[in-house]
Amino acid sequence: MEVYTILFNRLLSETAKRQATDLHLSAGSIPVIRKDGRLVVLTEEKIIEQTALEQIVASFLSEAEQKILAEKREITVVKTLGGHFRFKINVYFQKGLLAVSFRLITPAVRDFNSLGLPSVVGDFTQLPDGLVIIGGIYGSGKTTTMGALLEQVNQRQQKRILTLENPVETIFANQQSVIEQREVGKDVPTLVDGLQYCRHEDIDIIMIADIRNELSEALPLILELSASGSLVLLEMHADSAVRVIENIMDTFLPHKVAAARTLLADVLRGIVVQRLIPKNGGGQALALAILLGSSAVASVIREGHLSQLETIIQTSGGEGMVSMITSLSRLVQSGQVSRADALAAAPNKEDFAIMSR
Repeated sequence: MEVYTILFNRLLSETAKRQATDLHLSAGSIPVIRKDGRLVVLTEEKIIEQTALEQIVASFLSEAEQKILAEKREITVVKTLGGHFRFKINVYFQKGLLAVSFRLITPAVRDFNSLGLPSVVGDFTQLPDGLVIIGGIYGSGKTTTMGALLEQVNQRQQKRILTLENPVETIFANQQSVIEQREVGKDVPTLVDGLQYCRHEDIDIIMIADIRNELSEALPLILELSASGSLVLLEMHADSAVRVIENIMDTFLPHKVAAARTLLADVLRGIVVQRLIPKNGGGQALALAILLGSSAVASVIREGHLSQLETIIQTSGGEGMVSMITSLSRLVQSGQVSRADALAAAPNKEDFAIMSR
């Protein structure tokens, strides 16, 4: 057991020392980290054997969590390891063998101004109600942005805030606001149960983490709460604003889609979709698309003409909207990222090629 402990602590320390965001361990493979958005194989380490990985997993999962892993073949938890490193950990199986991904959680909530986000995103925190969605793929900084927005409220406004997460990642300390953090599956049985609680309580802001397996059942309640006096910040896994809206509509039965479109058009205040791009010289640059809930956007959503949204974004820069293509092009033109890395992240390669010439 001591040998496995030494190996595990060394890998955790190496992840932190190299300022990597992720550590990936798979039985039968050499450990891999992700630094500045790129995978790096730890060639100085040996192949991780199944027995070693089983011992490592057993060292941080409780008996109840090990039982869930055995039944569902996957579990996501947040643990403090190596004395002070806090990780979001996904344990799963691939090819019949154990695998683990560790994502290092920043110990402090990031200040909004340090993220390089435009002021129009910060303005969302002043809204009395409605729905704001922060989207992106895995590792795009969604959680960091959500945390920064809540912390900005916490520092400046007297609000009652409830978060519904699985698991709870960022820990907030009450300042001007009162923040209650509830973990779905522990503090509240389901996401729907947590939202039902909000219907009968005095909640100003509801933050919902990316709980994908329960989101479809919860969306009607999310729209209802957004329309009835609460500001809802929703984290979603999606690579574009159009995809965000399509994913929401796909959760409704055909005969309810029209009503859902109308309600979404009424409550939607904005969508931010993020990408992190490897930066020249090290680090990562933030590229983002911003859709604001203007009258033109609301009209398009009501009518179901979502293909028109990208045109609205591109022609509404004066209002604070920005397309992902424009954001990527600006990063290339300013010398922050390479054209090749920006092209790889571009949703439309041809449009990016034209704009970045």
